[in-house]
Amino acid sequence: MYPRPRRRRALAAVSVLLLGALLSPMATASASPAAPETPESARIDLVLDLSGSMNENDAGGETRLAAAKQAVTRIIDTAPEEAPLGLRVYGATYPGEDKKRGCADTQQVLPVSPMDRPARAAAKKRVAGFKAVGFTPIGVSLRAAAEDLGAKGERRIILVSDGDDTCAPPPPCEVARELKAQGIDLAVDVVGFRTPSSARAQLKCIAKVTGGSYADADDADSLTADLGALFRKAWRTYHATGRPVAGSLTGCQDAPLVTPGQYLDRFTGGRDLYYRVKKRPDQLLQVSATAVAEEGYGRGSLITVAAGPPGDGEPRAWLREFEQSMGWANVITTGGRSKPGSDNEKPAPGDVGCIMVENDVTDSGDKPMPVELLVGIADRTTRAAGAPTPKPRTGADAEGGFSFNSATPIGPGTHRQSIAVGEAPFWRVELKAGQKLTVRAGVDIPADFPNTGGTTGWNLDVYNAQRESTQCNEKNDSTELLTGRRGHIERVCGPWEITEQDGAKSSDPKGYDVPGTYYIQAQIAEPDARAKGLVVPISLTVDISGTPRSGNGPVFSFGDDAAQGPSRPGTNGNGGTTTAAKHEDSPLEKLALPAGVGAGVLLLGGIAFYALRRRTAA
Repeated sequence: MYPRPRRRRALAAVSVLLLGALLSPMATASASPAAPETPESARIDLVLDLSGSMNENDAGGETRLAAAKQAVTRIIDTAPEEAPLGLRVYGATYPGEDKKRGCADTQQVLPVSPMDRPARAAAKKRVAGFKAVGFTPIGVSLRAAAEDLGAKGERRIILVSDGDDTCAPPPPCEVARELKAQGIDLAVDVVGFRTPSSARAQLKCIAKVTGGSYADADDADSLTADLGALFRKAWRTYHATGRPVAGSLTGCQDAPLVTPGQYLDRFTGGRDLYYRVKKRPDQLLQVSATAVAEEGYGRGSLITVAAGPPGDGEPRAWLREFEQSMGWANVITTGGRSKPGSDNEKPAPGDVGCIMVENDVTDSGDKPMPVELLVGIADRTTRAAGAPTPKPRTGADAEGGFSFNSATPIGPGTHRQSIAVGEAPFWRVELKAGQKLTVRAGVDIPADFPNTGGTTGWNLDVYNAQRESTQCNEKNDSTELLTGRRGHIERVCGPWEITEQDGAKSSDPKGYDVPGTYYIQAQIAEPDARAKGLVVPISLTVDISGTPRSGNGPVFSFGDDAAQGPSRPGTNGNGGTTTAAKHEDSPLEKLALPAGVGAGVLLLGGIAFYALRRRTAA
């Protein structure tokens, strides 16, 4: 079901025509109002070619076998603990010439099971001992892998092969059709590793008939990147995290008290969410909310955050921010801060105010939708340095993360990797007042990229420290349409100067008035399933110029478990373990680009599409 937008008394009527389609499955909420759950991970069986041709020394200066071991070891290292992963090989044990024996040479060396620490260690030991000696029974191995995965839930086979099936019949593409015809909820993704053109059509056919993806790899780095993209796509997209909380549906009077930190709640029906928060008049408040859709929602959907003293009406005396959904969004995110200065402050009785997250996304009967709530408090007189910022990452470690919390810290320079079409990775940069930010994102579109009829685009978005989407450039054009285009295509956001909001000044409508953590997101968005999952190389260039000014702005505390990007796996920058890091950082930040969350502004053929933002303080 697709949630439908509603209009409330708090929002002005807006006439908007919006274009786009949600591209990726999202995290689902629990049926329990108190504890939203993460979705059950897809069951995956990796099928690896260990035929004799894998001993060839043409994979970037090493054997194909060595490159495959490296790539598979990284997948094992970075798999989420809860992700059921299995490994099957073929051509690994029989070195002789008897075709009957050679074509039966397929073994499940790792059962499909969660990757806890013992399973991870055992799997890596098995991979280290792999030898490539035999035949190439692809079709037989696909049938066996389907049995490995069982008959329930979402299942995927990821096949790595360097050539033709030397054991057909059965032809591997016919086996793929056979599995699909059985009604099995199973897709086969394929990586052709140094594959000759004669075998490529066969491997592409396997992916096509099962609704999977195909990618080519020529060396260890590209194989690792391609496998990482395919596994991320299968495991999860945006991973909503936070301490479970159940906001009140009836107003502030019976709302739970929240302290600085990140929380995970859910929109149910068309109900708003309320929370209490303690804030003295000499303190400032930041509230950010991110609604995460499992399926597409009405393209006129809005989310609003507001806060102020509780009363008969809606709280908004401290802050009010709202954001309208964008063309390819599967999240709507917005946030705001109360403004310094006595004229902007209205004390609350007992210093306990109310936060409201207004839900104009779902209606009665719609599926529950996870909502991240980030709460921060700052003393106006505090000017000391905040928590240590994470060290920027480079190379393979700079691959994007799956959400705001797992956004990968990067610095100035060009960062390259591969992503699957439909993925939407996050990075983060630290910015000070006086600096200027320019972001350039490029994608290399291959000659055989499907022409999807005018609705595929290369998208670049920047979110500010309040987790609100900012203006990309003077035209606010963050999307480059790809219809009929091939080769290198770039989008540029900026340059924008980071200012520092003064008490008497209103917020910069471009959204670059708050120094701190800024988030970058890139995506190839495509409503057409023919392009989904294709792996393409991208580049992300960040330029930070200008001279930082000594800041007078307040330092916000978001709690120990509200990591806005851990400095290293499992920590929040202060040495404490974070909720988000436990579930995301170690597996997701190491994988090449997460899948998932595109937010862009699309102008297409006369259809106008606007992002709506209003900032007011009573």
